[in-house]
Amino acid sequence: LPQVSLMNFLLVLLWALAMPYCRFRHMASCLSTVWTCVIIVCKMLYQLTVVEPHKYSSNCTQPLPNSTNLTPEELANSTLYRDLVDPANWFGVQKHYPPWGYVKNHLQVLLLLVFEAVVYRRQQYHRKQHQLVAPVTETIFEDISRQHLDLGLVSCAKYFINYFYYKF
Repeated sequence: LPQVSLMNFLLVLLWALAMPYCRFRHMASCLSTVWTCVIIVCKMLYQLTVVEPHKYSSNCTQPLPNSTNLTPEELANSTLYRDLVDPANWFGVQKHYPPWGYVKNHLQVLLLLVFEAVVYRRQQYHRKQHQLVAPVTETIFEDISRQHLDLGLVSCAKYFINYFYYKF
């Protein structure tokens, strides 16, 4: 099953709209976290034994040869006409064993979003506690810039962590 489904498309669409506008990124992060949790729950609920895809799956009837531009060989090899098609696949859910491998990618996305939220909240708390003004760019190490890149290994690592976080 390819990972480009309707559920994942909503995540891509959300971030495509939020990336050009910095003020929407925090909202996109929160919505992505909630939506990723919904995806994981839906995928896990679909694994229950009460869900029986063969009861509602169907295959399409093959079109007449004159009503399509596909060759007979293409029609025979098409997934739509070869076997039963589970409509839930369009939404990105299917029966899968073991479930861990099935939700692993979305759990990784969720962990990255949680990491981002922890860093964001920690920075807010630190600034509020010390009455600091938020910097123009959101970074992990606020006092590190390009000029600090050649000052040592620790400064270099901090710069690249900032760069990765900025690009992320």
